[in-house]
Amino acid sequence: MPFIDLDNGLPQPIDHSFDFVVIGAGVAGIMISLKLAEKGLKVLLLESGHFAEDEKKQKLNEVIQTGKELSSSVWGRKRVIGGTSIAWGGQSLPFSSLDFESRDWVEHSGWPIGLDDLGKYYPEANKFMYVDELNYDSDIFELLRMDRLPFDVHKINYHFSKWSPKPNFQNNFKKNINETITLIYNALVTKIHTNADGLATSLAVKNSKNTEFSIPVKKLILTAGAIETTRLLLVSRNEIHSMGIGNHSGWLGKCFMEHPCVEVGVVKTKEHYKLQKHFNTHISRGRKYSIRLSLSDFAQKEHKLLNGSAGIMFYYPDDQFDPYIEIRKFLMQKKLKSLNLNMLNNFKALFRSLKALIKDKLIYKEGAQAKLVMMLEQEPLPSSSIGLSAEKDEFGMAKVVVNWEIGHNTWKTVCYLADTIVQELDRLSIGTLQKHEHIELNNPNWKSYLTDVNHHMGGTRMSATVNEGVVDSNLKVWGHDNIYICSCSVYPTTSHSNPTLTMMALGLRLVHQLSN
Repeated sequence: MPFIDLDNGLPQPIDHSFDFVVIGAGVAGIMISLKLAEKGLKVLLLESGHFAEDEKKQKLNEVIQTGKELSSSVWGRKRVIGGTSIAWGGQSLPFSSLDFESRDWVEHSGWPIGLDDLGKYYPEANKFMYVDELNYDSDIFELLRMDRLPFDVHKINYHFSKWSPKPNFQNNFKKNINETITLIYNALVTKIHTNADGLATSLAVKNSKNTEFSIPVKKLILTAGAIETTRLLLVSRNEIHSMGIGNHSGWLGKCFMEHPCVEVGVVKTKEHYKLQKHFNTHISRGRKYSIRLSLSDFAQKEHKLLNGSAGIMFYYPDDQFDPYIEIRKFLMQKKLKSLNLNMLNNFKALFRSLKALIKDKLIYKEGAQAKLVMMLEQEPLPSSSIGLSAEKDEFGMAKVVVNWEIGHNTWKTVCYLADTIVQELDRLSIGTLQKHEHIELNNPNWKSYLTDVNHHMGGTRMSATVNEGVVDSNLKVWGHDNIYICSCSVYPTTSHSNPTLTMMALGLRLVHQLSN
């Protein structure tokens, strides 16, 4: 079951023997394909890129932007085997129960499934990405022998996110892919063909030389990112589905979302070690744990806010000596010759950082600036959208138009969470948060301070009824009985959490449904 380079053509025509065709060899595509293969099913996985980043392939990600700038539109998406996992940090954090609920202060909120349905798949998703099975608060506090600061639980959740020690899915699963599934790379899917019953029948696929191939389909799973998944459904319109596959309700391409981020201010303290011990990244057994301050459910309900979280990031200027980086280099090389004059001149800082790592499992950065940074939920606005332009790329596919829009409730959440952290740090005598002057509720230019973070979501929203979205609660496209989507594009709302773990849980749930 080999890797096949479509640029060299097909060794033999693809027949109907594959139970599933999966589009996109990123995190979801690789995991779903391997899990289906474990069930004895035959899987064909298609990837537009190859084994390394390629500027020509990345150029296909170019979009026309009509809203707020999305800086991650081209290089934040990876056309490569492994997808964005070749570049991400592998952060793991589940959504909360409230994130799935319909909230009367958040229009278009509410998933057709809840945490009780999806949560059972989080442990297996973590296991697949080599993350431990500890919970995200008490277990890790105990592991790190770390005291929990007594934040007001009605306002703030003080907890951890976890990081995979092996985040690159290409490296992790190349051997498994080669042994259990067929992966065709340099294979750009340009159209999904459907029949009068709405069933996908075949795919139009082009190689890098613009030669077209036809690949038959029994069951199809789209696992590309939010933008590309939406684009493929839109360009696959035909006489029967004139607005695109899954666009019966008019929701296809609507509610594109990101996790808006903002630097809020600088934390000042005389007790730098204490501040970092409570808020900097820790390492135990080769695994990283980061600390987050998230809005409580109570605060969100009481003040009609979105979800959001903050972390204190400890920064050095680019040219400043970073003791932890130097320790890592030395431990990796394990050679005395890796010692340099700069390390010897900064021996005291090195010693204190090494002592912190051994004693408190803490990444300690002496003299680093402490910046408070936030990641926020974005309201699902229909005006924030993914569409098609009249302009086409070199393969004849319509280019994407992205109109990223953010509602003011995101900024309201920023300001409330910032003021709450100011009060709580002062109450606990941890430090003083000096907010930037522009972190002000009535700032007319608030949108300019928010940035994107490579978390593209929405466009094929999941819904309880056929008229409210693109896919049903089982990720099947409404009206198309053999087309499924497992992508962050199906998210009705986004929480503040990194989205990949939840997408993987959705994928495992889908595999369970399709193989039973």
